[in-house]
Amino acid sequence: MPACLPAQYNQGLPATASVVRVGENDMPEFRSGRPAWLAAAFCLAYIALDVSSGPEARYQTIAPVWHPAAGLALYLVLRAGAWSAPLLAAAAMLAATITPALPAQPGLSLLTGLLPVPIYLAIGAAMRRWLPGSACYASHRGLLAWALLATLGSMAGALAYATMLQAAPAAAAQPWLERFTRYAIAETAGMLVVVPVCQFLLERSLRADYLARIAVRETAAYLVLIALVLAVALRRPAPDSLAYYLLILPLAWAAARQGMAGAVTAALALEAGVTVAALQPVAYPAQMPNVQMLVLTLTVSGFLIGIAVDVARRASDELRDSLRLATAGEMAGAVAHELNQPMTALSIYGSACERLMQRGGNEAQLQQAVRAMVAESQRAAEVLKRLREFFRTGTTTLAPLSLADLVRGAAASFAAEAAAQGVELVVGPMLDAAVLADRVQLEIVLRNLLSNALQALAGMPAGEERRIAVDAGVDGAWVWIRIADTGPGIAGKVRARLFEPFVSLKSSGLGLGLAISRSIVETHGGKLSVEPGRHAILRITLPAHSGAGERT
Repeated sequence: MPACLPAQYNQGLPATASVVRVGENDMPEFRSGRPAWLAAAFCLAYIALDVSSGPEARYQTIAPVWHPAAGLALYLVLRAGAWSAPLLAAAAMLAATITPALPAQPGLSLLTGLLPVPIYLAIGAAMRRWLPGSACYASHRGLLAWALLATLGSMAGALAYATMLQAAPAAAAQPWLERFTRYAIAETAGMLVVVPVCQFLLERSLRADYLARIAVRETAAYLVLIALVLAVALRRPAPDSLAYYLLILPLAWAAARQGMAGAVTAALALEAGVTVAALQPVAYPAQMPNVQMLVLTLTVSGFLIGIAVDVARRASDELRDSLRLATAGEMAGAVAHELNQPMTALSIYGSACERLMQRGGNEAQLQQAVRAMVAESQRAAEVLKRLREFFRTGTTTLAPLSLADLVRGAAASFAAEAAAQGVELVVGPMLDAAVLADRVQLEIVLRNLLSNALQALAGMPAGEERRIAVDAGVDGAWVWIRIADTGPGIAGKVRARLFEPFVSLKSSGLGLGLAISRSIVETHGGKLSVEPGRHAILRITLPAHSGAGERT
């Protein structure tokens, strides 16, 4: 079995998508036969499912829409490989003995019961090689490849099955094509539905996520809807009852809300519901192939929707992780700036302690210096703690911050760089207001906006005005900070998408800085926007923590 999913089935699948690969060593119990109860449980389950779906002799009365025993058999092959052949053959022989297709010809009945065994082994071998683990429903290509394998295998088995029974006088009354069609569709549906159900429930790596997704009230709601639609639809034959087509609604609902987990659950409920209904006297047995094909089509449609939802969720999670890492990179600059002050203070206080000890200074001064060192070290530890929490959970630590200190501190770190580039950095008068925010994260936003403004002015022709104006104020219950530069401004086609990820005004930029800044501001309950004008003017609006006071 290959170590990775082939590229032709992995297109459109995010790199970190969870694809579980199951090897032969994952099921030693089937090789050794040590827990015999597992083998007995499989045989009982296979026989029960085979009997419930009915052999050919019962097609005239109940005409099953699927063969769930085929899916159980294929799952066994996927888990145990060639080691499953003896157990699978034994279960098939027992089922064929209990419910023979041709009671008058036990030998032929036994042969028809064993007929699908090599088909299951062949399909399982192909899936283990090309679609390991859950890759068959991790992408649309994987699903289509899996459906193709199941369909081709089912058609091969149906061809042999229908031809073999056609020679028997007791079965000759049923048309060959009808027997072929019913067998192929029932086998395909059984494989497509039961295999993922078994994997979701029996694979330890998938079970928790599956149960967490479906263990909600919404699941009961769409299951009830499936039952109601079936109760109405089965009163009339498939071509005449438009209610059958309403079954796509609960399937689409489940897939759109719960992904592949919901699609599989709804498909299982649909197949089981039609099977239970088929066990009752059927008024339109000739129309059952129509029901079979419709249910199979709806199942595949639901799976396609579920896979699309799962892929979109994985992409969203990856983007969120990428933004978090990019934010951590931006945060590193702010953290370095934040740690610079306590580290410098620690150095100064340490030197003072050393001089006091050399001179034999008084104990009170020495204790005061040590307490100051402890306070500064705790301040540095708090900064690192907040960074670690952000890496792990993305949480913010809110505290009252002085608007003047925040803005002036961020602008001061760019004063030397602005002077070196010939840029006039002007900070307007500040109000004595406060915001409830995470200082490190807001510094990320201000540093990013100031850095963008400096880079925009760097490309200005000689003689042009190079100026950055930073001012702030209070507007009712809101505090605003505005950063304006005299650069070339923002093009109209970019302005509408300025804060989207991977949209950058710089040829060398990744386009994540403004997206991260907007995310941080929105996390604080505020808004980051661009004001109209010939030049770039960006405005941060945040909830005020206290009213306006005197200008400082």
